[in-house]
Amino acid sequence: MGLFRFFKYRYLVKNRKRHYASLALSLALAHASFGAVKYRSIGNGIADISLALNENQKFVLDLQKAEDQKKMILKGNWTVEEDSFVLKFKRSKRHVRDLFGSNSGFNKSVRVEDEKTIRFPLGKAGLTILGIYCPKELV
Repeated sequence: MGLFRFFKYRYLVKNRKRHYASLALSLALAHASFGAVKYRSIGNGIADISLALNENQKFVLDLQKAEDQKKMILKGNWTVEEDSFVLKFKRSKRHVRDLFGSNSGFNKSVRVEDEKTIRFPLGKAGLTILGIYCPKELV
């Protein structure tokens, strides 16, 4: 699949459509790195949180609070629309607004669309989940 993207890029450059070629290349590179995105909380004593976006268009949100030692795993599907990740939760045990809502300024770009869907930019360096900042890791 990567070889096809390379030839498509070369074809676009030859036809002097440089703007579209650079867009196609950036989309191809972004698409190639989607399977390697993970957000993980830094040690904080409150909760251990990780959000992994897998290559098969599925994600896993793993929450473990330190106080009750209960582990909660939320799953769903993700897509890319207009330079944003869109996460659609399956059967959520918690309200998505409670998970991604925050009084801090970190969550200005995370948009809760409905009770099972959130949207945030591709290039975001981190997310705030349950009020805890989770920076992006490249796996």
